[in-house]
This record gives sequence, structure tokens and C-alpha cells, in this order.
Amino acid sequence: MSPPPLHGPTALPAGWSARVAEWIDARIAQAPLGRTVAASEMYPLLDGVITADGLGVESAWRRFTDAVAPNSIGLDSERFLAFIPVSPSAAGVWMEAAVGAATFSAESWLEAAGPVAAENQTLRWLADLMGLPAGAGGCFMSGGSIGNLSALTVARDQCAPGRRTVACADTAHASVFNSMHMLGLTDVVVVPTGSDGRFTGVALAAAIGERTDIGIVVAAGGSTNAGVVDDLAGLADVCERLGAWLHVDAAYGGAALLLPERRALFDGVERVNSIIVDPHKWLFAPEGSCALLYRDPNLARAVHTQHGPYIDVLHGDEPLWNPSDFGYQLTRRATGLPLWFALAVHGVDAHVQAVRVGVELATAAAAKLAATPGVSLVMEPMLGVVMFRREGWGAAEWKAWGDGLLRDGVAFVAASTWKGEPVGRLVFMHPRTPTTLIDEIVASLSDVS
Repeated sequence: MSPPPLHGPTALPAGWSARVAEWIDARIAQAPLGRTVAASEMYPLLDGVITADGLGVESAWRRFTDAVAPNSIGLDSERFLAFIPVSPSAAGVWMEAAVGAATFSAESWLEAAGPVAAENQTLRWLADLMGLPAGAGGCFMSGGSIGNLSALTVARDQCAPGRRTVACADTAHASVFNSMHMLGLTDVVVVPTGSDGRFTGVALAAAIGERTDIGIVVAAGGSTNAGVVDDLAGLADVCERLGAWLHVDAAYGGAALLLPERRALFDGVERVNSIIVDPHKWLFAPEGSCALLYRDPNLARAVHTQHGPYIDVLHGDEPLWNPSDFGYQLTRRATGLPLWFALAVHGVDAHVQAVRVGVELATAAAAKLAATPGVSLVMEPMLGVVMFRREGWGAAEWKAWGDGLLRDGVAFVAASTWKGEPVGRLVFMHPRTPTTLIDEIVASLSDVS
């Protein structure tokens, strides 16, 4: 029986890999800002792509390079300042390609001892950075949302009967609320934050009073909207008194633990029960990576280990470290390897310097914005997020401002809200973002057309 031409050395023409490598090299050298288009323009560009006989590699590749890739905003562009950017290192990009080619079955030690050991080495580095005990551990997952879901599942199952109420701030990430909904954690105390956006132990204690049903507290190690690090030490004190599980969503801001000048913001992180950090955010890994750590990973193993006739072989007499035992994900890519490889190639200090650039850019932008007539800061930036007001502007003006910057190829920005008020928001993470871009953005605030 003759196999179809999907695999093997003749599946694609000779020299094809060099062309793809050339495209990747160009992307690494300078990621374009890109654009977005209406469906009425986009879909016709893809007409006739999927056919019975195929287009052949040349025509198919042209559809990608001419239609698919250009009609997207470059999260990896140094001018992407919206949401949370992604600025993967060159080493991380190439390791991501290698991981895809190798197809590691990274859910178990039995199938992928090498990749899992390398990922665990990276997790240990992160745990040491946080001051977690020697026994701490976990796994890499596909993103912060599934990391939060997995951690909160373990937290829920540790709660005694009648103690499944969750306390979190009004600034908690949407995935936290979504996870609580999916897990049936319907009793939630949402603690309002003040003008600084910080969830504190004092505020938590005041909100819950003498309640004894609080079993889980969720904090932020750098809130996604404003980049605020909560009062982790104060919250840990309250959790200790209550016997509650403390989970920290540090998906965005956890990378700032690398900076000695920002380390004090995270005092108390060493006392958490679980925490997530997304390497694809501020640790310069490609998309699709979340480091999930538990103080006591055996609690997670008891919750997440899957059983079945064909997978029980993964669990032998000798305790093996299976990433699938620590989060809600069986089949998985080795998403920790790009960070591991970049650390191996460049070292920790290069990552420290790269994270510091984002903080310095945010500080510089905040100073220039504060000095601009009609513009004021919502708060001084803690990390790389800058939020600001423009006198007389509402949602319509902010949208027009963002549309104009993208149309002119200056930057991709997205306004946000703070306590219900429409505000401007910039996120600095890419180490190659030019300081001149700050001047361009400040100048753009003088007029909206």
C-alpha cells in the first residue's frame, strides 16, 4: 500500500527548509507591526486554499506569506504596546521550532525524560527565585488561564466542607473568575481596591470580618491591567490565620522577581501554596507557556493524575515526574524548553537586563506623560504598565487615538478602563522598543483625527 506524500524526505521539495528558515530569520530580525482587516477583505484572500488535490507547496506558502501573516498584528513587534505583548528571544523561537519538529510526548517521564528533566530544571530555577522550599514543583502548561484553572482545582479540593468561599480583588484576571465559575466556586468575596489598585491583607481582613468559610485567596503578582503587585505578605498572614490556600497569579509580573530593585514588591511570595508565571509574557519565550508551581506538588498529583487502561503504565513503582499529574492537560508540548534553552544560551543576567528595559521604558514614559499638558497618570507604574488620562477624552476618543496610531504604523495600543473610567494604557516589555516611540505617542495625544 503506497503511503500519501505527507511524510518522509520527499514530502517537500529540496531546499524548502532553507526558505522557511529565511522567513523566520527575517521575523526575528524585525517583526512587523502588521495590520488587521475586516472579514469581507480577509476571507476572499483564502478562497480555494483547501482542495482535493492541494495547491502545492509554492502556492500554499504564498497564501501564508501574502495573505495570512501580513494580516495580523505582530505581538512580537517592538511597537506592540497593547494587552500583554510577546517578545520571544531568537533562541526561544528556534527551540520552539525544534520542539515542534521533535514532537516530544512531554506529558510523562516514560516518554520524555530529557525534555521533562530540562523543564524541571527551569521550574526549580523559578522556585528558587521565589524562595519556595526544595520540595516545590509543578509543570509547564499552555497558558495562564489553564494554569489558574489547574491550581484552583487543587485549592478547591483541599478546602474542608463549608470552607469553599474564595476571596479575590476586583482587579483579578478574567481567567480567575472564569475558573471559579467552571469549578462551581460560586461563593466569592470580591474585595474592592483603592486608587493604587493593590489588594492588601488589611482590606481582606476588613472584607471578611469574622467569617470562617474562606478557603482560598487569589492575589496578583503584577495585575494584567495595571501591573500592580498585591500585598502578598499581608495576604499570606491572613491566609495563615484562616488556614486558607493562597494562590498568586503572577502570569505577567512574576518576571520582575529577577530585578533586585523590584524584589521587595514580592515579599511574601515564598509563602504561597501555588503560583503561575507565563514565560511567554515577560521571560521572552514564544506563545503558549505557563509555569505552574505548588508548594506541595503531591497535593496536585492526587487531584490531576489521570488513570485508564492505556495510561496507567505511566505510573510505575518508582515515583516518576509526569507533568500531566500536576495540571489539567494530558497531551502537551514541552513548552518550558524554549525558556530553558534561552537561559542555557544567554544566561540569567541577560534576562535580568531584558526585563529591566521594560521597567525603565515605563518609568520614562510615565515621566513624559505626566509632564504633558492635559495628561495625568492614573498611578506611578510598578512594573511595565503605564495607565494615564487625557483631559476631555472618553471611550470614542481613545479608540480614535488607537486606530490612528495603527493606521500610521506608529504603534498598536489598546485603551482600557480603570474603576469604570476609560483610560490610556501602554505596556513596555520588548527590549528593543525605541525610546523615540515614547515621544511619538506623547505627540499623538495632542490631536485625534
